[in-house]
Amino acid sequence: MTEIWNAADSDAGRRAALDEYAKRADAHPRAVSLLEMFLDRPLNRLPLTEIEYAMDRLGLADEDNDVLSRAEKESLDRDGYVNLGRLLDADQLQEMRGRYDAAIEEEGAGAADKKGIGRVVDTVVKPMNQDGLLDPIFMHPRLLAAVRHVLGVHLKYIGSNYHCAMPGYGHQGIHADFVWGVKGEPQVVNAVWLIDEFTEENGATRIVPGTHRSGIQPITDVVNGAPRDLNAPVEGEVRVIGCAGSCFAYNAHLWHGGTQNCTNRLRRAQHAFFGRSTRPSSTDVPAVIDRQVYERLGRVERAILDIA
Repeated sequence: MTEIWNAADSDAGRRAALDEYAKRADAHPRAVSLLEMFLDRPLNRLPLTEIEYAMDRLGLADEDNDVLSRAEKESLDRDGYVNLGRLLDADQLQEMRGRYDAAIEEEGAGAADKKGIGRVVDTVVKPMNQDGLLDPIFMHPRLLAAVRHVLGVHLKYIGSNYHCAMPGYGHQGIHADFVWGVKGEPQVVNAVWLIDEFTEENGATRIVPGTHRSGIQPITDVVNGAPRDLNAPVEGEVRVIGCAGSCFAYNAHLWHGGTQNCTNRLRRAQHAFFGRSTRPSSTDVPAVIDRQVYERLGRVERAILDIA
């Protein structure tokens, strides 16, 4: 999939490369079907004029907007991530923690393969966001400015999840948040909101600056002739350290992963995922959005969610 995607700079060229691959006797049906999801047709639900309207209202229509500093934009380009600073105050954080903890109590700790992780998916469109407490997670102007810098004006929210590393857990293999390696035009941006402080000891995310430009998925990487050990440290990796209420936005082709929470306290985080307007979403927002959440949203919010 990486080879097919990077064989051209346009969807027409990628489609031609996919068609040639599909003719081969050893073509992998799953690879063909996944690539077809991205290349068959545009998957925006709203006309692109709606997200253009929203970006204009948010002051983000022009790439030269001043919502982010030049240094912050350069950090996204060079390193693949940026610390947007503390964007949530103490009162917001206290209320969010209570709401997340209640959701975990109600829904359970998450999927069976996520041992030691409290996880709630699609948080911002669930009833837990009826009053707008979680709206900054996908609507904060500084976050959207970072997403817009990487993806351009035609962007959309594609998913969110709450991720709480319990004491003794949280380690992840190094990975990127896309199915294959991508060179050139990025397809996805993710953000991690620090609901608790991130420290060296409590399971902070590790990242490998600059790897978003490699065009390689860690799972397919080779080190000294052997497949990379995804659980091992990666040369040049650093940990995302910051105070509660901070938000780190990153090009989601960047190599990253959680680390073990070696404290006796929870380490809560909220993720917000964005993609290009015309690409598939990980969340079917119209199918899962709570009615009360939907009814209180305005035109700008609905444009970001790509819902009518």
